[in-house]
Amino acid sequence: MKHYILSTAFAAMSLVGHQTMAQSVTDWDTIQQVSTHIGGMTSTLDDPFFGVDGTVGFEPYQAADDMFSRGDLVYLMRHGPTDWSKRDENGVASTDCENQRVMTELGKLQMTTFATTLASNGVFPSQIVVSEWCRNQQTLEAMLAGFSGVDAERVSDVPIETDKDLNLLLSLNGAPNVDSLRERISSWDGDPDRSGPLLIISHYTNIEELTQFRVLEGEILVIDPDLDNRVLGYIRLDSAAPDEGHFADTLDSPLLADSDSLRMVERYYEAVGKNDLNALDEIIADGWVSRGINGSSNTDVDGFLSRVDEISSGLSDRQFNVEETYISDNVVTVIGSVSGTHTGEIFGIAPTGNEVEFQSIAVHIIEDSVIQESWQMIDRISLIKQISGQ
Repeated sequence: MKHYILSTAFAAMSLVGHQTMAQSVTDWDTIQQVSTHIGGMTSTLDDPFFGVDGTVGFEPYQAADDMFSRGDLVYLMRHGPTDWSKRDENGVASTDCENQRVMTELGKLQMTTFATTLASNGVFPSQIVVSEWCRNQQTLEAMLAGFSGVDAERVSDVPIETDKDLNLLLSLNGAPNVDSLRERISSWDGDPDRSGPLLIISHYTNIEELTQFRVLEGEILVIDPDLDNRVLGYIRLDSAAPDEGHFADTLDSPLLADSDSLRMVERYYEAVGKNDLNALDEIIADGWVSRGINGSSNTDVDGFLSRVDEISSGLSDRQFNVEETYISDNVVTVIGSVSGTHTGEIFGIAPTGNEVEFQSIAVHIIEDSVIQESWQMIDRISLIKQISGQ
């Protein structure tokens, strides 16, 4: 039996709400610390995501200020999600879109969403350089649509260059090596006329050769030229996933099943935090029960959400901190703490204005790609003592 702790990009949702990023780090309300080292970003716009998951994950959280505000950094990006049922034909030219692997329609929407989320948080490239390959040009088009949807005038002024030295390494009309890419990154010191990083859209092979990092489709590595081109971190949509072309070992690994389970639990907390019954229907099994939240009795979805609402409506400034996440086979355990101000009735106790903090634990059993049952408990005794003054 495997048993270990994994970092996970939980959107900081729980039984009682969400936690925003500390003001000492940034003033952006859409940035969250979602685990010890991982952060999450959502859009400031009402509904920009066209029905796709628009949460952007990044790591490390502690480098958020640098990664999102410095114009002397380079965003080295792999093209967006492609259709792996069609491979590049041997000797295909970089501009022959009929005979090479290209982006999926969903991938295009995801890249537009990615750019929309970055732009709505004030993150725009000051210059863009892109490979000639069709999937890279499609990525550029989708990203420009997202950036322009937030500020078309600002994007219209961004210089865009297509550079064959970014083409797929060692392919027809491709780059013979990464020397030119390395030099371009090393010499970047920001645009004197515009704010924002340099965005380079290249390929998996080129990026791995240069950085030794394996990047997902649509993933950005943040590079600091002043630190000998050190990779400071990554930025990507939470929906980004390993592809069969470059991650066959990962796809065959049980770690991927673990990742799927963690993502399922993450989606569960997002749905609970938003009281989204439609989303919950896709995540939990028919006949799902929650054990422990009502003391000794079990409850269905309606009863569970009613108890969640009873607690959350009584706490203002509520925060949920994920302290540890464990996975063992098909069981995901989340340990955390809840804090807030007692400004509404809880368990029949009138608001006192007391600051409270209490522990919580949840155990989710996952089978057939849905949550079959959940054991969810909070430290009721500690909460009651704090709001009753005992």
